[in-house]
Amino acid sequence: GAAMAQRARALASAAAAAVPRLTYYSAWFCPYAHRATIALSYHERSVKSDWVESLGWERRPTEDANTRAQGGEPAHENWYHWKSPDLLKANPEGLIPTLVDEKGRAVHESLVTIEYVDELAARSGDPAERATPLLPTDPAERARCRLAMDWVNRKLCSPYYTMLVRTDPGERRAAFDTLLEDIATFSRDRQGTFYCGDTLSAPDVAFLPWASRFYILEHYRNFVIPDEGDLKGYHEWLRAALALPEVARTMPDRARYLEHIGRYADASARSKVANAVRSGRAAHDLQRDD
Repeated sequence: GAAMAQRARALASAAAAAVPRLTYYSAWFCPYAHRATIALSYHERSVKSDWVESLGWERRPTEDANTRAQGGEPAHENWYHWKSPDLLKANPEGLIPTLVDEKGRAVHESLVTIEYVDELAARSGDPAERATPLLPTDPAERARCRLAMDWVNRKLCSPYYTMLVRTDPGERRAAFDTLLEDIATFSRDRQGTFYCGDTLSAPDVAFLPWASRFYILEHYRNFVIPDEGDLKGYHEWLRAALALPEVARTMPDRARYLEHIGRYADASARSKVANAVRSGRAAHDLQRDD
């Protein structure tokens, strides 16, 4: 009996020890990467990661006269992305977030990384320590939440760049009015405190990096999301999410982020997302590295 018990304990500790360690290529300012950061923070007992800061900015004279076609842009030098050579080795497109496992296999695209971390956590570490999955196990509910992630990406995240990067005030205002309607829809569709119930879920993680940055719109564009009527539930949702330690500890410093995003607000950021939006394409068509 004692030998059996000892063997059971050894097996249990072996199972608990199998915690994967990922190399996480990220950037402190990037809301797309922030999705992976929240998923990793949420599942930190089951999945470990080593953060590698992989994007920076450098000043260069503008290279592309065509990107000025929109008008209303400042004439000073522009900011361009610098990318870590290790990131480019792991992912030649240089996209963040990129997660690399111990076998050197890379996973990227922000929505995919949320699911990847969630699936890894479900089979790693001590089962007693695991957080509730971000995606429900029921197939129909899981499908609903995956559709919601995609909808959040298109409707709630992309307009942020239109409001920051496009120079026409009417176009910016129209994007904000549509955003308010879509935020109200998100709030109404929740199944509990959060989107899929009373614990944090994948659609929440998909939206949070933007929802927690909407203070930028107030700061630079004077666009305020009112805490009343149809939007009251949104503010309740956001307060509940930001009160979770696993979310709160992932938030970038506000003053530092305001300074960073000023480059978009004054149209000087030269990155794939900014350039796509400036040329009239939606950010979600090229959800890359901002």
